[in-house]
Amino acid sequence: MIENNSSPVANLPNILTLCNIIMGLGAIITTAHGNFTLAGLLIITGAFFDRLDGQVARRYSLTSEMGKQLDSLADVITFGIAPAVTIYMLSFADTAVLGFIMIIIFVVSGVYRLARFNTINFDGAFVGLPITIAGLLMALMILFQVKFDFHPYVIAVGMLLISYMMVCKREIKKV
Repeated sequence: MIENNSSPVANLPNILTLCNIIMGLGAIITTAHGNFTLAGLLIITGAFFDRLDGQVARRYSLTSEMGKQLDSLADVITFGIAPAVTIYMLSFADTAVLGFIMIIIFVVSGVYRLARFNTINFDGAFVGLPITIAGLLMALMILFQVKFDFHPYVIAVGMLLISYMMVCKREIKKV
């Protein structure tokens, strides 16, 4: 997990990625305890760590294949599984079949999007919506759902749109 390197900052990108994973796991655990607002905020905090790990790795020339793979696994947990589980528990308790279908579509779309990203050369534009942005959109849906209690079908439509945006071939410029 931590790579051998003499530089004191050599492992910082991976440590930040592990913080991202901790945020995702924290979101799942707080969801299990019914604290959906905190779960949404932990997902958003995970995005901060996700952004920071890449910036540190590039700034200090610490990019590695292991870091790339670790980052993708962290993204699946924090921006795929955590928001899907949270929205399921929050919105689909009475419509379990619909909720199960929605989280399958969302998580599978996110995993497919990451696999596609990891196998192509990045040229400054993403193909499809990055899972980090999808997870952030889901976190916002969670926070709005806590406040406004939308019908499960509204949440399902939102999840379908986000899922489609992840797997579509539309190019999105990196900011």
